[in-house]
Amino acid sequence: MSDDMRQMLLDTLLPVLADHCTAERVQAAEAGGFDAGLWQVLDELGYPLAAVPEDAGGIGLGLADLCALLRLCGQHCAPVPLAESQLAAWLLARAGLDLPGGVLTLAVTTALQTLQPGATGLRLTTNLSRVASARHADGLVLLAEHAGARYVVRLTTDELGIEPGNNLAGEARDDVRIDTTVPPARYRRLTQGPDAAALEARAALLRAALMSGALQRVLQQSLDYARERRQFGRPLAAFQAIQQQLAILAAEVVAAAAAVDHAAVLAGHGPAPDAIAVAKVRSGKAAGIACRIAHQVHGAMGFTYEHRLHHLTRRLWAWRDEYGSDVYWSRILGQEVLNWGADQLWPRITAVSDPR
Repeated sequence: MSDDMRQMLLDTLLPVLADHCTAERVQAAEAGGFDAGLWQVLDELGYPLAAVPEDAGGIGLGLADLCALLRLCGQHCAPVPLAESQLAAWLLARAGLDLPGGVLTLAVTTALQTLQPGATGLRLTTNLSRVASARHADGLVLLAEHAGARYVVRLTTDELGIEPGNNLAGEARDDVRIDTTVPPARYRRLTQGPDAAALEARAALLRAALMSGALQRVLQQSLDYARERRQFGRPLAAFQAIQQQLAILAAEVVAAAAAVDHAAVLAGHGPAPDAIAVAKVRSGKAAGIACRIAHQVHGAMGFTYEHRLHHLTRRLWAWRDEYGSDVYWSRILGQEVLNWGADQLWPRITAVSDPR
């Protein structure tokens, strides 16, 4: 995609988010975990199909451009499951299944009680934990992997038993029970394409992109507050201790953004589990440091329910554990490093390449 087209998509999205993601709207959405008005506008503009190839009716964005869009969503705390819907639509297109309208959500599982194709369809029994916005979705796209077989399945809401739940930020994270037979038109066995680990990695990268956007907003709010808030006759930003903490915060935000950008470029050209692991771990580490510093700079004001800061920090605390925690991805990264072998360790660490 050309730089002009990418910028046009970002420029179109920005005012939509600014109008629909005010503090009041984000706060109100926590009651149900979803903003239907914002979703309608995004759907009309085609953003849920952003990752779907153009010949399948989408925009055809690569991972780097997709992460740029989601970074804006993270900055504005957009209370919709856009990342999950984009990834679900992309997976359906990869499998050659029809793309339905409405809200889609996504799940990946290898823990299946039943996965048995038959004459009438695919018999499927499983339990899913903390599925994003399952109660608000019009369909759930599931990548089910068992005994070497991979299936992409599109489930309708009447096939789901849903137990509502929420994450720390008030976003819908629901437990789902599936016990149904899916007709042949709504599932495909994959012989090519992502396995469960690859799809989980892609989802983790998109979550890291959201975190990167939220981190940038936390930094900007902290800088603005430090300049505006006066103490002992001077702005907070004039105190060396505050300056030092803000410098640490800025470094963490930039490091996380760089890791996400690097992983998005690499993963857009082939498997990049190590780069995605670095991006998720780095974003999680930055989230912990950034939230601590931001709340220290804001003082008691940052803990009030009316202030915007908690919309960002609660999301960062929640998102760093979704699609794999820091510990989980650190183990993945460690295993990748072991797989390199001793003779490749230094060359792989120091190599500089541009897959584009």
